[in-house]
Amino acid sequence: MKAYLIPAVIVALASASFSQTAPDTPPEQIAVLANDRAFEAAYEKGDVKALAGFFAENAQYTTEDGQTLVGSAAIEESMRQAFKEGKGSKLAISVDSVQVLTPDVVVEKGSTEVTAKDGEKSGALYTAIHVKKDGKWKISQLIETPLPTATPQERLKEVAWLVGSWEDVDKSTALTVKSEFTWARGGNFIVRNVDVKNAGEPVLEGWQVIGWDPVEERIRSWTFDSEGGFAGGYWTREGDRWLIQETGVNPDGGRTTAENTITKLSDSRFAWESANRTLDGEPQPSVERIEVMKAKGD
Repeated sequence: MKAYLIPAVIVALASASFSQTAPDTPPEQIAVLANDRAFEAAYEKGDVKALAGFFAENAQYTTEDGQTLVGSAAIEESMRQAFKEGKGSKLAISVDSVQVLTPDVVVEKGSTEVTAKDGEKSGALYTAIHVKKDGKWKISQLIETPLPTATPQERLKEVAWLVGSWEDVDKSTALTVKSEFTWARGGNFIVRNVDVKNAGEPVLEGWQVIGWDPVEERIRSWTFDSEGGFAGGYWTREGDRWLIQETGVNPDGGRTTAENTITKLSDSRFAWESANRTLDGEPQPSVERIEVMKAKGD
């Protein structure tokens, strides 16, 4: 775990998710979560001493990488370094549960996400034990574990609806475009086969591989056609719309760019269009919106 997550976890123990408590909320839970404002104020000020004061003197804090800090003094020093490294970080908190074991012991579980000033994100799951001492609630133990790592297949779930057979028929030109999306062996890529025919005669074939880029942390694709052209693109989602920004090379070596858009209209219908197209820097005609239907029987 990166050190600057420590203040984030502290604030998580008093998540705003619980800022509005139900009338039947146990007083122990209310007392612990009431620390919210104090944690937030101390965090905003970078007041390490105040934050460390919310830990019991003999508290234990175990980070997600297995390091254990014992005592509020050690935790305070670690937080001091955290604020030096993580200044300007933003915090997103999700508290899953707050359980009252006894009038003097409360267990809280949840997860945190910290976005650093440079945009880097880090997070962890946590379990915190609060104890009441001399009328004040203190953090006695804080244990973090890594967030589960999503597989490439899980990352592609947002576009898994494409899997299946799709068809677009232009009756005015007798042009038919058939696409077959399937999961590749292992389930970490989606493969698309495209077959273009004119009056039943093959005109063009194409292949596309859609996968998760762990470096860029986004979906990307690689497209090839039977004439020798190829392109690569990054996918950006906006609701049920995906913008695919592509750069490629045509069979003659010309450099191409395009912004293709796929919009899910229903489980059996989507729209495709292409704009901002260029060839060697020169503008090219856009491709107007085309509606594609799922093949019958699929």
